[in-house]
Amino acid sequence: MTFLEAIIMAWKDIMRAKMRSFLTMLGVIIGIFSVISLVTLGEGMKGFMYEQIDRLGTGPTYMEVHGGKEGELAAMATVKITLADAKAIEERCPSCELVDPRNIQSGKITYLDKSYTSPIISGSTPALMEQMNWGVSEGRFISHADVDARKKVVVLGQDLAKKLFGSFAAVGEKVRINGTKFLVIGLLKRKGTLMGFNMDEYVVIPVTTAEDVFETDRLGEIGVVAKSVELVPQAVAEIKEVLLERHGTEDIRVDTMENSMAMLDTVMNALTAIVTGIAAISLLVGGIGIMNIMLVAVNERVREIGVRKAIGAKKRDILVQFLTESVIISLMGGVIGIVSGVGLATLIMLVIGMPLTISVWAILLATFVAIFVGVTSGVYPAMRAARLDPVEALRYE
Repeated sequence: MTFLEAIIMAWKDIMRAKMRSFLTMLGVIIGIFSVISLVTLGEGMKGFMYEQIDRLGTGPTYMEVHGGKEGELAAMATVKITLADAKAIEERCPSCELVDPRNIQSGKITYLDKSYTSPIISGSTPALMEQMNWGVSEGRFISHADVDARKKVVVLGQDLAKKLFGSFAAVGEKVRINGTKFLVIGLLKRKGTLMGFNMDEYVVIPVTTAEDVFETDRLGEIGVVAKSVELVPQAVAEIKEVLLERHGTEDIRVDTMENSMAMLDTVMNALTAIVTGIAAISLLVGGIGIMNIMLVAVNERVREIGVRKAIGAKKRDILVQFLTESVIISLMGGVIGIVSGVGLATLIMLVIGMPLTISVWAILLATFVAIFVGVTSGVYPAMRAARLDPVEALRYE
């Protein structure tokens, strides 16, 4: 018997009991579906994060200094980093190229009878535009002279300017931020939504002016760009050394792009490990189910096996027949699991607006696992069928 004949015969046997065959492969479907859907979602999320970082303008040389050591997120609100810390980094860290201290708050912006609460008002420096690869569509960005003179000037995002000024020109007009009058000197180029924030509602004022408006010199973060990717570790070490000397204790952390992506990878790997464990149980149950159904199939077709052996079928032919049927059942379950997993992930990505990234390696691995489960589950029933004595098989009622 050729392999093609074995496939045709196995397919006919599967189609004779469609519902039983489907229920048999259900464990494999659930296991493969779980892994494929999670891996596809995870790859899509990582692709989304990289895309957001690229759109933001930052890159692998970018890092942020925050209050609080690694693993102490709550300390961000208690550990104080200041403009003086940022200046120390700029002056004493040779591996750092751009340093941007940021005093970030929300605030109410008013123009005549219109007002709007902006979620992000960033007291910054000209380095912000270079770090984030931003630009202005009208007017200009804040300058070092604005920062040094603590000038009350502001650069608005496109959406915010439209809400306040409508179709009228915003540059040259005056607005109030938390009651303080500011001159609009520029509009940022349109950026869209990044990581859940509408960047076209972003507001930028000089960092020194922000100290007066917000009545605090505490910085939310310090954005830093290293001179090269190779110098990032050295830049991190220099920043920590300078701030350790200034603060007297190691109370800050430096978040690099590599660390951020590694954190995402850790979370996704943990989720994948959990789902893989669940999937392994499902596949084990599915494998046992296939084995049981194949044993039932052997018992149901004892006389058929006896007839085939009587007319010349060899043990190898019987073995191949039942092993092929087991593999096809498992492989069909794997294919259904892959298609449904990718389908669910695609639907979720479309709903939340993230890019779809189909993991080829996960699909290939799932296919291999499905075949492996089919082979291991079908070996014993196939061997049992192959060992049947033709005379005894023909007498079987």
